[in-house]
This record gives sequence, structure tokens and C-alpha cells, in this order.
Amino acid sequence: MMLVTLLVTGCQPNAAPGSALPNSTQTHATDLEAGRAIYNFRCYYCHGYSGDARTLASTFLDPKPRDFTVIDPGKMSRASMTVTIRDGHAGTGMAGFRGILTSREIELVTDFVREEFMVRKAVNTRYHTAANGWPEHERYLDAYAFATGELGVDTAWDQLSARQAAGKRLYLASCVSCHDRGRASEDSVAWELHAGRTGEAPQANLPRSGRQ
Repeated sequence: MMLVTLLVTGCQPNAAPGSALPNSTQTHATDLEAGRAIYNFRCYYCHGYSGDARTLASTFLDPKPRDFTVIDPGKMSRASMTVTIRDGHAGTGMAGFRGILTSREIELVTDFVREEFMVRKAVNTRYHTAANGWPEHERYLDAYAFATGELGVDTAWDQLSARQAAGKRLYLASCVSCHDRGRASEDSVAWELHAGRTGEAPQANLPRSGRQ
């Protein structure tokens, strides 16, 4: 009778029913956060923090990056997504991550995108927190209109109030390189190259008073 009992309970006579569920749930949560970390470091520049492709980069790309929030997960397979992340997509700005991300990391970020944006339509965690090294983020308040796309980064200087102009300078100096949701008109030039010393980085097309 003891042998039968051990066989039926999987040789774990003292195991509580459903004891594997917490571990499974924890593993899923850990994998989701690992995928989030990869996405937030590698993908949001073009695809947006919440997967909706509302980014400054998207205004300069044709075709635009995918908006995952409008995609039916039943019409885009997990397998096809992992291949695209690994090998890129010809004719688009999507570069492949072969040699940059491991196969496991590609799976993790794929599953994160599918669950967080395509299925749940969730808003991703925000980056600008004290824990991420951004205390007192309110000091960038004047730049918010440009960071959110309320004002285009290429709005002419003479069309801006003094405070808006200050916000644009702050945005160009501190935010423009990676902030999502910023925008520019498609028929204008937001940056121009300025001649400088060999090896000098190009400067944003700012008035002299706006350069740091």
C-alpha cells in the first residue's frame, strides 16, 4: 500500500496539492521582466515604450516601425517574430540582433512584446524614475511638450514663446537622443550638419544661444 501511495503522489507524499503553481508563476514573472529589460534597452527607441511606435525615430523611417498594440497576436506568429528579431526585416529599419542577443534573449523579448503589448495592451513601466537615476524629473517640465509630441521638435523658433524655446533647448540637449513620443514634421529638417574639427560630432540645428 505504501508503494502504491508513493507512485500515485509522484514520490512526494508530503507535497501540498498545487505546490508547483507558485514556482511556475514566479518563473513566468521573472521571464517577463527579463524580456522587459531587453525591450527597454534595445527596442523602445523605434517601437516606443509601450509598443505603439509613437517615437521620434518613427517619423524618419519608411516604412514606420510596427505598432504592436494594433496587431492581432493570432495573425503574427511567435516563430515569425523571433526570426525577424534574429535576422532583421529587409527594406525596413529593423536590423537583426544575431550575435547581439542570444536565442534565449530573443525568445524572452518576443514573449514580452506579445503578452504586454499585443495581448494585454498594457502601458510599459516608465523609465524616468528615481530608481533609474532620474530624481526630480520635474525639472524637465518645460521640455515635456516636445517629449510627448505636443510640440514638434522642428517648430520654428520664432513661433515659440520664451518658455517653449527654453523647453526646446532642454529637450534637444537632454532628451532627443532616445525619448519616445517626440515628433517632427515629415517635410522639414530637424538637424543639419555643421562643419567642425575632424572627428567632431554633428550638432543639432540650434540657434547659437541654444548650444551648450
